Amino acid sequence: MTYQNRGSRNLCTDATSAFRKLLTKTGRPPSLDEVAAALEIPPETLASVFRDEAHLMEMAVESALLRLHDRCIRATTVIDGADPMAQLKALADAYIDWAIDHPGVFLALHSPTLGALRKNARVTRFEQAVIALMQRLIARAQQDGLLAGRDDPGMLAELIRSFICGALHKAMLERLPGEKPGPGDLAEMRENLRLLLQRLAA
Repeated sequence: MTYQNRGSRNLCTDATSAFRKLLTKTGRPPSLDEVAAALEIPPETLASVFRDEAHLMEMAVESALLRLHDRCIRATTVIDGADPMAQLKALADAYIDWAIDHPGVFLALHSPTLGALRKNARVTRFEQAVIALMQRLIARAQQDGLLAGRDDPGMLAELIRSFICGALHKAMLERLPGEKPGPGDLAEMRENLRLLLQRLAA
């Protein structure tokens, strides 16, 4: 693969994708040399775009979380806006789908491997935007009388997010690195999510 005349943008996209694939395969952040080898380019070419391994890791995680944001937005916009509970379920399902497609990033973000990145507001702003959307949907559902009680939307959003992340984390850790949860696991996860939302409903 050559990046002559292709520009740094293509290299950035391919490098962050290769980083995520290697992270999923090995369970640890790859080095610049490992990513360069996967792309079949000299390490110097990669170093011309990324300052160091931390820079590549930040860009790879940020782009993955941007995909999370886009997926959740698309999932909610195709649902009738008059039904915030249906939109909330669609958002939760989209979060699950994203995590299944990005298992390396998901697991690493919830472990010491990349945990420090959670303190980086630039990296996590897309995930925070998803949580804010979840809070708005919960607030609308409360206003429409679709949720029991008047619990804080932020607390309920964190409850739902923690439930999703806990279920995904458990399902993924029971498998080898890179191996996705099976259809039965996903069906059980979605059913438990449905029951949780049902319990929260009025």
